[in-house]
Amino acid sequence: MEGVSASVVGGSLVSFLPGITEQQRDAVQLAVLLSERITRRDHADGLVDDWYSYYRRRLQYLGWDALASEQVHWPKPQRKAITDKALESVGKVAGEQHARSLAVALPKLMSTEMPLRHMEQRTRELGLFQLVPCAPSKQGYVDVVIYHEAGNRASFSAGFLSSTLEKTQVRAELVRFNVRLFQQEFEAKVRRNLESVMRQEIIALDL
Repeated sequence: MEGVSASVVGGSLVSFLPGITEQQRDAVQLAVLLSERITRRDHADGLVDDWYSYYRRRLQYLGWDALASEQVHWPKPQRKAITDKALESVGKVAGEQHARSLAVALPKLMSTEMPLRHMEQRTRELGLFQLVPCAPSKQGYVDVVIYHEAGNRASFSAGFLSSTLEKTQVRAELVRFNVRLFQQEFEAKVRRNLESVMRQEIIALDL
């Protein structure tokens, strides 16, 4: 799909549909990375039980608001390849366009050694992985799906993206990111805080 871009940001694969500006892309990546790092730190310190809910609150503070209260949950394992399950989930909560960008980004990630190794390492450390497909919205907003799959850390071994995972919990939620608010109130400080790790934790995929 022409015009799609994507990057690995910590333990997330973030994809962007055409129409998202470079500044919006940078804002999404910074917010995703900061929220993951804060949640990871506080989880390690025993301050967090529900990783996803805490991560979601961090994003909300930075300008991400849910478009609907409904979430898609599969409390019972489904025997599907992880990529098929993710694409189906994203399509259910946000429609085909978000799933299309992932359908381009996921195969590229799986065939590109360094970003794949990075994401697999972060996923094993966290016991979860995330897909964050983004689409342009009106008035400078970005519509984003947060796809979150968590389980036993041992489940996320090398090659897990092409496997069928069992005993994992999936959540998927459509949110809207107020990029202007983030840029005005948070971006400069977030960029300073992440300056030393951005080059290691944000890895662009060549699509």
